[in-house]
Amino acid sequence: MPRPLHHFPNPVTRAIARVAGCCLWVLLAALAAPLAQAARHTVAGWDMEQGLPHNLVQAVAQDNEGFIWLGTWEGVVRFNGRSFTVFDRQNTPGVELSGVPTLLADRDGGMLFGTINDGLYRYHRGRWEALGGERARHLSITALLRDADGTLWVGAKERLLRLSAEGELRDVGLSPGLPEATITALAQSADGTMLVATERGVFQLRGSQATAWQDSAGWVVRDLVGDGKGGWLVAADDGVHWLRGNGTREHLYPGERVERLRRDAGGDLWLSLSAGRLERFGAGQRERIAIPGQVSPALMIDREGLVWAGSTDGLFRIDEGAAQGLTETEGLGSNYVRAVIQSADGTVWIGHSEGLDRLDGGQLRRVPLVPGARRDASVLALAVAPGTLWAGTYNHGVLRLDADGTVRQQVVLPGTVQPLVRALCVDADGGLWIGSAEGLFHYRDGHLRLYGLEEGLPGAAVHALYRDAGGVLWIGTNAGMASFGADGKLQSWSVQSGFPASYVFDFLGDGNGDLWIATDHGLLRKRGLDVQVFDHRRGLPRDKVFRIIDDGRGHLWLPSNQGVFRLDRNDLVGVAAGARSQLAVHVIDHTDGMPSSQANGASSPAGWLARDGRLMFPTAEGLAVIDPLRVDGNARLRRSPVVIEGVVIDGTPQAPQERYALPPEVERIEVAYTGLGFRAPDKMRYRYRLEGFDADWVEAGERTEAVYTNLAPGNYQLRVQAMTLPLDWQDARRVGEARLQLSVATPYWRRPWVMAMGVVALLGLVLVLVAWRTASYRRRQRLLSTEIAARTQELSEKNRALQQADAERDHLLRRLEHMAMHDVLTGLPNRRAGDAYLQQAMREAERDGAPLHVALLDIDHFKQINDGHGHEAGDQVLRDVASLLQLQLGENQFVSRHGGEEFLIVLRGMSLPAAAEQLQAVRMQLARLRLEELGADTHITVCMGLASLGPGQQTVRTLLAAADRQLYRAKHEGRNRVAH
Repeated sequence: MPRPLHHFPNPVTRAIARVAGCCLWVLLAALAAPLAQAARHTVAGWDMEQGLPHNLVQAVAQDNEGFIWLGTWEGVVRFNGRSFTVFDRQNTPGVELSGVPTLLADRDGGMLFGTINDGLYRYHRGRWEALGGERARHLSITALLRDADGTLWVGAKERLLRLSAEGELRDVGLSPGLPEATITALAQSADGTMLVATERGVFQLRGSQATAWQDSAGWVVRDLVGDGKGGWLVAADDGVHWLRGNGTREHLYPGERVERLRRDAGGDLWLSLSAGRLERFGAGQRERIAIPGQVSPALMIDREGLVWAGSTDGLFRIDEGAAQGLTETEGLGSNYVRAVIQSADGTVWIGHSEGLDRLDGGQLRRVPLVPGARRDASVLALAVAPGTLWAGTYNHGVLRLDADGTVRQQVVLPGTVQPLVRALCVDADGGLWIGSAEGLFHYRDGHLRLYGLEEGLPGAAVHALYRDAGGVLWIGTNAGMASFGADGKLQSWSVQSGFPASYVFDFLGDGNGDLWIATDHGLLRKRGLDVQVFDHRRGLPRDKVFRIIDDGRGHLWLPSNQGVFRLDRNDLVGVAAGARSQLAVHVIDHTDGMPSSQANGASSPAGWLARDGRLMFPTAEGLAVIDPLRVDGNARLRRSPVVIEGVVIDGTPQAPQERYALPPEVERIEVAYTGLGFRAPDKMRYRYRLEGFDADWVEAGERTEAVYTNLAPGNYQLRVQAMTLPLDWQDARRVGEARLQLSVATPYWRRPWVMAMGVVALLGLVLVLVAWRTASYRRRQRLLSTEIAARTQELSEKNRALQQADAERDHLLRRLEHMAMHDVLTGLPNRRAGDAYLQQAMREAERDGAPLHVALLDIDHFKQINDGHGHEAGDQVLRDVASLLQLQLGENQFVSRHGGEEFLIVLRGMSLPAAAEQLQAVRMQLARLRLEELGADTHITVCMGLASLGPGQQTVRTLLAAADRQLYRAKHEGRNRVAH
């Protein structure tokens, strides 16, 4: 996990944070001026605490697979977004990597590393090699380039070299015109000309001749980057020069020394300055990016458009996040924000634990509420009316402010201690509804009226108020919800009445009459009398959500304690209709730039859609502002590459390869994999499938390892897929995949020729045995022939004995068959026989069109009989019940013991009312059954659930499930009854 950057360890980095805060303050002022534009960045950092071998990152590059590589003073590091793999002299024999300032991604997927004093190294598919022989051992390498012909160029202090096809470094020498100066960068133009950047200018190399390029002689050049138009951008000690392809040049960025230069997809320049700062330069504007420590020359833009920078404090990733935070650093009165709202004039009002702030015209200002008080009023609720702002407080009642923030009135609620106010709703007639911890108040013309538990509220604490398009006032409480209709009648829904949630935090009405409800048990949709729940079982990351905002673009936004969830309305419709099982939820949290993933709720509004389309949410660490367009941009990310990081066979790590041929005795295979998506690695989810073994995909979640044991011989293919949330495996555009071939050898004894020889040997053995047995039989026959007369009577007796044994065997088999299909205790058919009978009865009923009913009978409180009278008494009760059922139902109906104290009854050839009537008669007979083993005055009762064969109940499982639901209803409604 990257370390958070809002806790800075020293005064220098705290100062940087303040500068970043100023930039963010300017940005947030754009809420009042939607046309203003400003860059927004989310910075994540890693240092030695997260696995770096050294905090000073000297170089950064990305290989063809997508891994991020770093050069440090303690070796090179490979980063997959979650963890670091360090390569140094201690774990990589023969490799000296004490200082690595130069990295180059090679074309074949390998990586090249230039060191300060240890030579040149190459890594490819797990294999390391030193390049250039002894001549390269003590080179101080400053630049690397693989040209179009495949030649590797090596820049060093005052030397330029080439790596020959034989692997030897050859000194290009001081070509005429090439100065004795450190080479800082190498490049190749479109026409194949080599460009050599030095501390004395840029030179083009043609053959053995070097000439100064475009009057750059004398410049102290640090870096060289193409402009995408045939020209070059030159980082120098006096800024950035643009050498255009047409021969003209411009001092694009005059000023201080630029150590490293990168150009992003939008054409903006990212500059690592010698003063230790990182800047973004575009359209003539400079923007400073605050990261801790002194920025190093390590600077890169990866394939996702993320900027990576190194400093003395570690590695940093800079992203234009979808969210940003307004906090105390930018002048907010308190980070603990409770409510936010925007008035008609564009002013944003922010209520927090220390009072109220307003954001207007790019200015963030404090609004005093209780002048002279040691501590201002804590604001939990806000509501606007024309020219008026209402503020609900923790202990100062409700305050009315005019448009400029002046307090004009205080509404004092009854009680010696003012109840905290969590919700407000302004009526068109000027009335004000106040949701408090002591109930619901209505205020108008100086008069207050209380509605509490006695008036029908399900809970005393009111958390939400909402007036829908039909004029109904919806009230959310700590124990359910209520509504005031146009007729003035109060209707309530509580857990006791079957409502699926306790705490209700917000409402949102739809044009079709649906009502969306934010609760502690998920998002609810009320349609008429039906309430449908969308919770974790439907893909919602957390059940407790505080607010519902419709962005007008097909999405609902729900803040929670684990970030803000964005739901697609089409997904909700699909899940509600059963067309899909899970919601694809996009989660925006602190990794996207929110000041905290913990959004605050039980206050209102706990979020607001600003006029410019952005969304604001109170959090525990400030106000989060989310740009939905940027969320959309991030959501449209293409697939992240998936790579196999390592394979371990029976505890031994294996060298990387595309196919692994394994011996037959292999017992354990461990495969480590990862998805190389760096924007949100914590939101990466995985699944895998070993074709030839797994019947379906294995959902791995965040786990990055697959383990298999004792695989049978054969060929297998492991497929690993990764996707960044929101999860939708059907969206092939966003699913990355890696494949690995495995083959387990067949043991020698299972090979065809060995098995063929075994068969031949077995046949030979059989023939020998047959011959031996035949000879033995003939000898015996000869002996028997001499004794036939004497043994005739004996053989006859044995024959009769065998016949008797056959008869006893047949009797035993019939008895065993009966025992297999009947319950030993009651003598009734057992569950197996019952299921078989029901299956046959259903087929006959469907064939003949005859009615068929199934009932499940359960003895009430049977456990108490066992506990109170012993298991022998319980067994006798079961026998008595079984006997009575057989007697009452007769031979025309079927009864079996279903399990425990449950019995299955199958009724055929009668209507449902008749079946119910017969079962009622059975129930009453059982209630009158005299049970001597329980005492003279003790009786039993039973519950029965009755279901009929029909639509939706056409299999044994579904029909029994329907009967079971009715049995559950009978128990729930009080037992001793028949439910159908």
